[in-house]
Amino acid sequence: MIKKKSKEPLKKPLKKSLKKKRKRQAHAKRVLLSLLILASAAAVLVLIGIKGFRIKEVEVTGNELYTDKQIKESILSDQYSWNALYVVLKHRLFESKEVPFIDEMEVKLLGMHKIRIKVYEKAIIGYIVANDQNVYFDKDGFVVEISQRLIEGVPKIEGIRCNEVVVYEKLDLDHSSALPLILTFSQQLHKYGLVPETVVLNKKQELSAHFGKVTVEIGDSEYLVEKAMRLDSIMPSITGKKGVLHLENWTPLTTDVYFAPAK
Repeated sequence: MIKKKSKEPLKKPLKKSLKKKRKRQAHAKRVLLSLLILASAAAVLVLIGIKGFRIKEVEVTGNELYTDKQIKESILSDQYSWNALYVVLKHRLFESKEVPFIDEMEVKLLGMHKIRIKVYEKAIIGYIVANDQNVYFDKDGFVVEISQRLIEGVPKIEGIRCNEVVVYEKLDLDHSSALPLILTFSQQLHKYGLVPETVVLNKKQELSAHFGKVTVEIGDSEYLVEKAMRLDSIMPSITGKKGVLHLENWTPLTTDVYFAPAK
């Protein structure tokens, strides 16, 4: 007698597979629903970003040498710059185009229609006169402005000649050693807040600085940093006087400094 095989044991695996299938379908529906919700939210945010963040006001702070208009033009520089959110994100996420006269800029969203641009300007440490124009340069020797305006608190550099002056390019001097000498000394003066009317470089490549009726003989490139430090400590005692302060022979060993009053 042949017995028929029972089909009963197949029911449990069948039920389990159906349950797993339903669970997968339910999970897929939840994922799809979540994606639809996220896509809808993203679309709403994009719509708000496009329509709601139109720039109506730009606040500029920290600029002294350059106008608000110049700063705005350097930041709001492409076809999408009418959108506040775009401008802020672009400035934060991507490397900004270098602005020759600016060290750093911070762009902040103050509201849906307002941004603030905080400016850290490059220090102008001197100027020369070329072709009846004032040529201003920064600590690296790059020309940041060519104009006829006189910026207060910037020393005039005399005794050097430029082959050609081009804005945003480095000064091209007749003597290659002159620029490093001028820049080093000018940076030290700026560091200590010392502002002479003029700095003169003579044919022997020796420096002198003129503060009112006081002339300071600095000498050559030796110990420029230390000489500027000594000048900073001496200036309060000779301000308002008339004469020559001799620093040109100073060394760490001789410390030869003296003031010769004018007769």
